[in-house]
Amino acid sequence: MTATTDPSRLENTTAILPIAYGSIAFYLGPQSDEYHTHKWTLYLRSPDPNFDLGKAISKVVFQLHPSFSVPTRELTEPPFEVTESGWGEFEASIRIVWRDEAEERSTILTHGIKLYPNRAAPSADPASYMNTTVPVVSEKYDEVVFTNPKLEFHSMLLSADKGKIEYPLSKEEANLEFFRIYGDEEDVQRMLAAKQFLDGELRNVKDRLEKADKELEEIRTGLTLIKDAVGESAKPAATTTDAKTPAKAADNKAMSAKTSENKSEAKKKASTSGEPGATKKAKIEPAKKVDSTKKVDPTKKSDPAKSSNSNSIKKFEPVKSASATTAPQSTAAHSAPPKQS
Repeated sequence: MTATTDPSRLENTTAILPIAYGSIAFYLGPQSDEYHTHKWTLYLRSPDPNFDLGKAISKVVFQLHPSFSVPTRELTEPPFEVTESGWGEFEASIRIVWRDEAEERSTILTHGIKLYPNRAAPSADPASYMNTTVPVVSEKYDEVVFTNPKLEFHSMLLSADKGKIEYPLSKEEANLEFFRIYGDEEDVQRMLAAKQFLDGELRNVKDRLEKADKELEEIRTGLTLIKDAVGESAKPAATTTDAKTPAKAADNKAMSAKTSENKSEAKKKASTSGEPGATKKAKIEPAKKVDSTKKVDPTKKSDPAKSSNSNSIKKFEPVKSASATTAPQSTAAHSAPPKQS
């Protein structure tokens, strides 16, 4: 089932109506009393002074504080505003009723009426910081959006912007010079200023990033140099140690071999030499028993080699005594006592 479209409405169309609403309050000065310190105006207007809101709005209903004798004010033609006097601030509501041709719901706005500047102390005397010529202005800008508007109402919106309006923007002439001006030029200037600010911030961020990258690269380079320097200083020390250790071992081996060779040579000389200073060791055996019946030839001479061997003994051991059963020994049976070399 296909959805039916309303031929009286503009499909896929959006209409935007800019509006401005707020309040302007003047301090009464010497003319003020306890309950009437300010004169203020609550209003709804078009930001474009050449746009006629009366073509689109049927009526505007202002709802004031209940303390007023007539808190509800209904206006059916522009300028849509209410002017009163009072001493306190309060929040008011503004209800916009559109033309019947629009077939749109009412739009409700709220606004706080301001009598004192933001910097003012509540207990301070208004005469000390306010004057009667400079008002306190509190205004807001907004846009009402109509989706798929009625064809006739859309035509009314277009016709409202055809030329100069036939009524004053405000019944209070003092308010006119304090109405804010809204336009595309001001928006464009704000956008350009914002763009310049963002461009500057982006440049600053880019510069900081480049500086950080440069500092990081310098740190990396420094670490590399330090690492190389440490490696170079450690490498020769290891090489020297490795070179000295085998050399020292070789020298010790050579010395040991030489010492062993000297000892062998000395032993060899000692074994072949019969000189009294020979260092050859000999084993001392216990004295042999002498046969008393054996005769000794006094004319027989002793062997010089054997005498030499007997004289080369370094260490002496005590001679064991003969057995009691042994026959008395003759002094001629023993060789001459060994001489100490």
